Amino acid sequence: MNNTETPTLNAVNTIFGKLEIRQVKMNCILHGEYLANQVLLGGKLKEISECPKCHEEHLAERAIDEEKARKQEEAKNRQARIKETRMPLEYQGKDFSTFITETESQRNALAMAKRFVNGWEKAKAGGYGLLFLGGCGTGKTHLACAIMLELLDKYACLYPRYYKVTEIFSAVRNTYQQGATTNEEETIKFFSSIQLLVIDEVGVQKGSESEKRILFSILDNRVTSKKPTILMTNLGSKDFVWVLGDRLYDRIRSKCVPVLFKGNSMRTPATPDVFD
Repeated sequence: MNNTETPTLNAVNTIFGKLEIRQVKMNCILHGEYLANQVLLGGKLKEISECPKCHEEHLAERAIDEEKARKQEEAKNRQARIKETRMPLEYQGKDFSTFITETESQRNALAMAKRFVNGWEKAKAGGYGLLFLGGCGTGKTHLACAIMLELLDKYACLYPRYYKVTEIFSAVRNTYQQGATTNEEETIKFFSSIQLLVIDEVGVQKGSESEKRILFSILDNRVTSKKPTILMTNLGSKDFVWVLGDRLYDRIRSKCVPVLFKGNSMRTPATPDVFD
C-alpha cells in the first residue's frame, strides 16, 4: 500500500509521550485510495487501519474458516457419539434414506421407525419401544441403527446403546469371575438405566433359566422405570415366546410395538470381483 500524508491531528499528552491520531490518505493496490487512521505515540507509528474493503474480505474469510472449523468439530463430535452407541461399523453410515422399500412390509417398517423418532418424547415419557421380528438380512438392524442416528442428531443429550443379547449375558457372567470389578446387580442396573437400549439377536441364546432371569430382570426394570427398548429377533412370534417364556413376553408386548419384516435377505452376496 502507498500512502500520502495529509494529517488531520488529534493529539493528547500522556506520561508515555504525545498520542496522535492522524487521518492519512492511502492507496490499496487492490481497491485504490482510502482514508486510514494512524496512531502515533511519541512520534512512533503504533497502529494503522487497513483498507475497509480488505478488512471486510478478511472478516468474510475468517467467518468461512470458522464455519468450516465448526462443521468439522460437529462431525467429529457426532462420530464420537455414534461410536459410543456401539452400533456395528457397517451401519454407522446408514439411515432412513438408504433403507430399501420394495415391499409393503419394508414400507410399513420404515414408516413405523420414522413414527417412533417423531414421537420420541411420548415414547420416552411412556417407556414405549419396538419389537422387530423377521428373518436374517431383512433390514431390522439397519432400521434400528437408523433410529439411533436420527435421534442422536435431534437430541444432544440422548445416549442410546446397541448390544447383542449374548453380549449382555457375557457382561453379567463376567461378574461371577474372580477379581471382577462389578457384580451382577450393578451390571443389570447398568443395562436397565440406558436411555434407549437396542438389543439385537434376541433368541440366539440357549433359553436357559439363567438367561431368562437376566433378561427378565433388565426388561422388567426398564418397563417399570419407563425406559424405551428396541428388541430384534430372527424368530417367529411363537418361537420368540417359547425362548423368552410367557412372563417375559407379556412384559415385552405391553411396551414394545411389534413390527414384522417379511421377505428375503437384503444383503448382497459377495462375488470374486471384490478382490479386483
